[in-house]
Amino acid sequence: MRSYQVALETITALVATTVAGLSLAMPIDFGWTSQTSALQLDLLAYSLPRAVAAGVLVAMIVAVLLTTLGSVVMAWGTALVALLVLLVNHLVGHSANPTDSLATMNFIDSLSGGAAMGALGAAVLHHRLAAYGWTLGALVSLLLGSVNPLPHIGEMIGDYPDTWQAADMPPVWMVELAVALVLIGTLLNRNRPPAARLSIELPLAPILAGVVVVLVTLVSAEWLARHGDSLADLGLAVVTTVTTALIAAMLLPRRDGELVLVAVAISAVGSATIAAELPAWSIPVLVAIAAAGMWYGERHPAPMAGVLALMVLGLVTAFTADTDWALLIVGSGALLAWLAGYGLSAAKPRYVPSRVLGTMLLFVPSAVLGLRDYVARGHYAMQDGSQAIVCTVTTEDTSAPAWTSVLIAAGCAGGLYLLRRSRPAPATKPSTPETGSAATE
Repeated sequence: MRSYQVALETITALVATTVAGLSLAMPIDFGWTSQTSALQLDLLAYSLPRAVAAGVLVAMIVAVLLTTLGSVVMAWGTALVALLVLLVNHLVGHSANPTDSLATMNFIDSLSGGAAMGALGAAVLHHRLAAYGWTLGALVSLLLGSVNPLPHIGEMIGDYPDTWQAADMPPVWMVELAVALVLIGTLLNRNRPPAARLSIELPLAPILAGVVVVLVTLVSAEWLARHGDSLADLGLAVVTTVTTALIAAMLLPRRDGELVLVAVAISAVGSATIAAELPAWSIPVLVAIAAAGMWYGERHPAPMAGVLALMVLGLVTAFTADTDWALLIVGSGALLAWLAGYGLSAAKPRYVPSRVLGTMLLFVPSAVLGLRDYVARGHYAMQDGSQAIVCTVTTEDTSAPAWTSVLIAAGCAGGLYLLRRSRPAPATKPSTPETGSAATE
């Protein structure tokens, strides 16, 4: 492949994956959103975690199908179609009425974003630089999603700005740029022959692994968001999260499951550590730090060390849960960005869908995120007073999410140890995943 084509595919993977990740992770938002009904907003908020989970599963299934077919041009074409659907959805949404369903448009957004990410993964993850662009694009979309323009938790409704500023992420111009780049990539790869090793068998193990870990993670998050005051529920959530992550890791071929365990640990600790609102100026800095972590993880891979470092970060967060020291908060966010980049590069799956699954797990709301939401809201209880019913709000332990993340990370470290003991190390460690039918071995 010519150098200009490698550079173009790397840039395309970065931009298109960022756009697809934003459409998957963020709720759809237009200028007329503030004029819609409370019911539509409630439906959007209620369906958002399910839309994200559905998009992640679509990404996994698309990656498995396209990798099995072995056609690069079909992978590029699928990504192009998914981005076109995303573009049409946003164009229609901008001209829609406040009575239209935000939840439906958000589901379309998430499904098309997931399909685009899975197809792009099947198209570019065979090449080292393009794989960097794809992975970094996923991290960029997660960081951009952390920029929250709404008031802090605890502020009054009247503190909202006088003029509603719609997030509109991803913006239409960015979607159009991604469509143009993917179209060029499709044209450049139109004569690429399919992979030499074609298979008519659909590998079900990666799909089953994705379904198990995504659905259990989603159920745990939704349960703790409502019942985060019970130690039994917390323990059950930790056990089920670690167990399903280990099962998914064992279902994947060779040591590909390392990335699943690392991603679950990153998601848990990140949900407890990341600030509730990041300033926009910090995003380029955190992206650069994440890229540096990816660079170091490629040259000095040690997934176990990365998970142990995440445990340390979780402990620091637990002991400093009530602090408002800006330097500590910014430093924790920077360390998390570095560890996320390092972990995604240190674990080296040999099968493309395994990398897609591991990376996409970062988008699924974790049990720790559900618990953090419960702690932030407090426990509401109705009490029958002498003259009227009184609603009381009981505050919760703010360090509980961090301690839960430490336990999950510790379980992932144990899972890594078991996986390494049960699966022999490969004779060679390729820098990029392979396309063959590794999932059937």
